[in-house]
Amino acid sequence: MNYRLIKFFALVLITLVSAQVAAQDTPPPTPKGIDINVKGGARRVLMPLAVPDATEPDGSTRGVAAKVNETLRRDLEFSGFFKVLPNDSFFFDPSKEGMAPAEINFQNWFNVGAQGLIKSSVRTSGDSITLDLRLYQVDKGTPIKLKWSPETTKREGVEATVHAFANAVVEYYTGVPGIFGTRLAYVARQKGGVKHVYTMGIDGTGTSRVSKHDAINILPTWGPGGTVYYTSYADQNPDLWMSSGGKVSKLSSQRGQNSGAAYCKGKLALTLSMGGENADIYLIDPKKGGVVKRLTDHWAIDTSPTWSPDCSKIAFVSSRSGGPQIYTMNGDGSDQKRLTFQGTYNTSPDWSPKGDLIAFTARDERARFDIFTVTTEGTVERLTQDQGNNQDPSFSPDGRYLVFTSDRGGKGDRIWLMTGDGEVQKLVTTSGSGFTSPVWEH
Repeated sequence: MNYRLIKFFALVLITLVSAQVAAQDTPPPTPKGIDINVKGGARRVLMPLAVPDATEPDGSTRGVAAKVNETLRRDLEFSGFFKVLPNDSFFFDPSKEGMAPAEINFQNWFNVGAQGLIKSSVRTSGDSITLDLRLYQVDKGTPIKLKWSPETTKREGVEATVHAFANAVVEYYTGVPGIFGTRLAYVARQKGGVKHVYTMGIDGTGTSRVSKHDAINILPTWGPGGTVYYTSYADQNPDLWMSSGGKVSKLSSQRGQNSGAAYCKGKLALTLSMGGENADIYLIDPKKGGVVKRLTDHWAIDTSPTWSPDCSKIAFVSSRSGGPQIYTMNGDGSDQKRLTFQGTYNTSPDWSPKGDLIAFTARDERARFDIFTVTTEGTVERLTQDQGNNQDPSFSPDGRYLVFTSDRGGKGDRIWLMTGDGEVQKLVTTSGSGFTSPVWEH
């Protein structure tokens, strides 16, 4: 064979082998920027994570490790980003591994299909508990640096510490921290027709009652510093009350309706009927309750205000077109215009913290209630369908999730969470029913 031809084939072979070796040695890109809003019918791909049980080197944690396991797995599954691999899929004993990379058989974890691995350890010293939680990239066998470090806490702080770690894991993969540790306010129906306002963590734990009077207490919303505004019939009139620091006080008691409060950076919008007039939207003093400014003045009913993130605009419900529709206006009441033109019964708007969407409840042609979103340009998208009645949406602080109530399954109204595209939906309140009006603390 011609020498030059042999040399040519040799160079080609060397080039191909070098390219193959380089491809094997080049690490895959870090899976950043997962988009929770999957559009165009694309299927959500969940990242497989292995979360073996936390180890207890001193054996004296008395259930703390179990709480760590439960909280961590629940948070990661709730996030809608990850598929937490079942522990019974592990063909080896993870408890024989340590926490350091040299003590972990990453090939085993790769073989069970894990892309990420979370190792956790619980140690006690007197009343203090030290949690060491680490995230590893399985294919590289290397630790991933998170915006979190091992913490020492008391027993009552274990869940909060695990929430913080889960938030850091979500932030690593998506660029935005998770929502664990945030709270909801909501209404729970009691015996005898009484309704009380409660708060709880987004994971359904840490329930605390807000309203004090055994009456009908409804429509909670969050104010500054954990303040909760709500409407109560405690004094036979739908008055606006506020709970702050464990104490409740009446804020607005105009004759007639005082409901649907919405707070934003020192401004409090409220629906008032002023003793017989049609319901309109006003600004009131968030500390003293006095009327500051009337924003709408129409023969129709205007209600349910919700602020844009920058507090410059308000979305609200008005029946001025013949049935309830979503409208918008400037924060001073100017430039009122209709936003939704689809459907005949659209209510309970909530403006996303991202500013691009307004979620609302709509009644469809079968008299079923479902959750929709509308852009500020008027494009509508449906998020729930054929799952009972779904109402009262509220966005998470990052705008990537919604909580809402649903009576699906014939088990009464319960609180659910879903991703912003509606694809992942999970039950928050796993026991009881009669829950309405969930609203996320921002």
